[in-house]
Amino acid sequence: MLSKKDQAIVDDMIVRERNMKNRQRMIGVIMHKRRLFKQRLVMYAAILTTAGFWVLYTSFARYGNLSVINIIQVNVLMTVILLFFNFYIWQKLVRYNPMQLFIKHYNNRLRVQYAGALLASKRWLQFYYHKREISRMIPQILYFLHTKPQFTSIDEVIAYIDKQNANPHIHQNDLRKFQKFVNQTNEMMLSTSDENGQPSSRQMRFIVLDDAPNIWYFGTAPDTPKIEELDRGLAAIHTMPTSEGMTIASSRLRVYRAQYKLDELADYYNAQVPGFMDSLSAEDREREIIYAIELKSARLDSWTQHEEVTFIND
Repeated sequence: MLSKKDQAIVDDMIVRERNMKNRQRMIGVIMHKRRLFKQRLVMYAAILTTAGFWVLYTSFARYGNLSVINIIQVNVLMTVILLFFNFYIWQKLVRYNPMQLFIKHYNNRLRVQYAGALLASKRWLQFYYHKREISRMIPQILYFLHTKPQFTSIDEVIAYIDKQNANPHIHQNDLRKFQKFVNQTNEMMLSTSDENGQPSSRQMRFIVLDDAPNIWYFGTAPDTPKIEELDRGLAAIHTMPTSEGMTIASSRLRVYRAQYKLDELADYYNAQVPGFMDSLSAEDREREIIYAIELKSARLDSWTQHEEVTFIND
């Protein structure tokens, strides 16, 4: 039998799960509308382009002695060929402007339309219990409390789940999820503070080496005021949201000067941040100081996923 205090917390967990299910359904509707709009945009563009080509084709077509049946067959064949060709071309062109402008405008309309409901459910994304964020565990907690009467407190269930999560296979799954998020972005907001505790933030590009996805590298000029703050070793990061709402956030991390020179990381920068190396002179590349951010844990958020990955236990 749960205590009154634990039962009240469980009731909040149930409310949270209901809100999360409603949020996921809403996000599913948004994603469906986005896909449908993109498909319709390509289809309409292909039809209009085909109509334009058809007008041009009929202006220059010469049928000679073809019968009416043959003329109809030729016209139908040309229409089908033009339609499929234009559909294929527009599927490629939809990734670029001006098609992307239409898509972004429609996505902004969707965000405005559903902003109120999404913001209302956002307060349930995180759930703290004894200063620990346990939203990821809530479905398991509710399941075990419902199916295993031997558990008489939330603490017992959490201890049982923690023991299960010590499985190395589960940790590998977490790393794969984190790698998926990292592959979607290379831009973050880096927040630090000076000796008086005055916070400041700036947008940074970063790269990741092959062997350690939780260690990010970025460069900065030696004469920037940020150097003193970075050398303090304390910071917080939050990546820029992707089109799927993917973000990585962490305040459990360590910042330190890396042993690399910028030119030693040139291949990674060229692959992950195209154009960055070309924007710097040889002198600037030589002077650039490379810092590393070692994430001890990170919060992974998207429209449908909210998890925490731990790399280093203090």
